[in-house]
Amino acid sequence: MKTKLFDNLLLKILSVVAAVFLWLIVVNIGDAVSSKPIRNVKVTMVNMEALTSQGQMCRVADGTDVVDLTVYARRSVLNGLKASDFVVTADMQKDLQYGSMVKIEVAYVGDSVIEKVEQNRENVLVSIEESVTEQFKVAVKLDGKPEDGLVAGSVIPEQTLVEITGPVSVVERIKTVQVAVNITGITGTVVRPGKLKLYDSGGSEINGTYLDYYGKDTDFNVTVTTLNKKEVGISFDVSQAAPDGYGLSAFAYKPETVTIAGTGAQIRSIYNLNIPPEALNPDRLTGSVEQTVDISRYLDEGIVIPDEDEREIVVTMEITEHASRSYLFTGDRIQYQNLPAGLEVDLAEAGVLDVTVSGLESELESVTADSVSASVDLLECRRPGTYTLPVTVTVPEHLKAPAGLEYTVTLVRETAEH
Repeated sequence: MKTKLFDNLLLKILSVVAAVFLWLIVVNIGDAVSSKPIRNVKVTMVNMEALTSQGQMCRVADGTDVVDLTVYARRSVLNGLKASDFVVTADMQKDLQYGSMVKIEVAYVGDSVIEKVEQNRENVLVSIEESVTEQFKVAVKLDGKPEDGLVAGSVIPEQTLVEITGPVSVVERIKTVQVAVNITGITGTVVRPGKLKLYDSGGSEINGTYLDYYGKDTDFNVTVTTLNKKEVGISFDVSQAAPDGYGLSAFAYKPETVTIAGTGAQIRSIYNLNIPPEALNPDRLTGSVEQTVDISRYLDEGIVIPDEDEREIVVTMEITEHASRSYLFTGDRIQYQNLPAGLEVDLAEAGVLDVTVSGLESELESVTADSVSASVDLLECRRPGTYTLPVTVTVPEHLKAPAGLEYTVTLVRETAEH
């Protein structure tokens, strides 16, 4: 009886051992060590201040600060693994090699058991450069249009200059710093946010990853004020367009009207822009002259020309040398003003006055002796005698009278018959 019981117990123990062994085999087959790829894990660069303290900066070669991992562990562990379970770093102070490579370190921070981790890249490639700081003017780009009948007036960025620090090879590429804001439907004065963007000379956007500047990661505000608009005429004062000895024989300009903008009170009474004489022909050219005049320079403060294409007016001029004609005045043809009582001009002693009138040939053709006059003022001549006095010559418009003429007048006492 005892032998039979013992035999059954031994059989049962052998059965349990066999069952456990079979379970272990099944578990190991079902939860065997396998691998899992974890791709595009970002490498964190540490101890960068080791360079900045020396006036240098590090720039990472594109794509070399991302690593693909292959993790080996049991399947039950692999199923729950994710990129955040791994810390991937490159230490600029400890692991910089050959001045251009930084060793990549991978650490598992989870609480499971993994066999090993393989990585497809051993180093981050870097270039170490001088750090520079430069200032750039902020340009504002307006997208959209204000409410109908209005235009954008003053546009004021919260900072007109931005100071940018970064590797010299990146900073020296910057040509434009621009903020774009949408002004669709605005009225009055509004503040609109935008993002600062950097562009090179070819208009391509520059990656600002390695640059430090205000507004890089935040909104950059722009204050925009709307104005009323009005179409007005344009006129030029041509009185000084031709140099001495020349005249303006032809004058034209395009366009002849322009749209201005300002507050209602500023533009209400404006119907014409009067451009002063100094705007024309500052180089004193002659012959056929073409000139572009920026009329926005002659606007009152607060008034603008919103369309940049309308600010410049193309003026064409024909500047021709003056011709001249002489007119002789005998004493009886000269006008004597303020002749004192009791005195008279002695015409027998009067000479002949030669008056040379100059102007364009086409205008001189219509001038007659009767349209030119000469006069002297006798106000200061109170007694008989001979006086040399300045002559005032009056000529038709657009003609030039001579300056500095003098005429000698002899005054005698009025005869009894007068």
